[in-house]
Amino acid sequence: MYDRGYDRGTVLELFRVIDWMIRLPAEAEAAFRKDLYDFETSKQMPYITTVERAGIKKGLRRGLQRGRQQGVQQGVRQGEAALLLWLIEKRFGADVAQRCRGRVETSGSDDLRIWSERILTADSIAQVLD
Repeated sequence: MYDRGYDRGTVLELFRVIDWMIRLPAEAEAAFRKDLYDFETSKQMPYITTVERAGIKKGLRRGLQRGRQQGVQQGVRQGEAALLLWLIEKRFGADVAQRCRGRVETSGSDDLRIWSERILTADSIAQVLD
């Protein structure tokens, strides 16, 4: 695009459109980035400024951090659900645990914790989940 005389703004917009429309496999994307970097270096015409690169890195770090936090929260919730199902099975039987599985596995941590406390004194599954 640079060789054809496109200005920097047009090149950026075209790259954004192409990036939005096409997702390359990881290996192809890595090869493309290397080729692009080599081309930019040879022409000394980066299509992303230093400030843009810094913003991208900062955004990636924030995204990774948020992703890790969400992963930990999801893992904790799944562990709570698994433990509650195990307790239900021990207290009320496997058939009751199986009937409750969908509700327990799709519930939030707050409900799971409340139900986990109730199971200690409940005489029926209705007393746990209601």
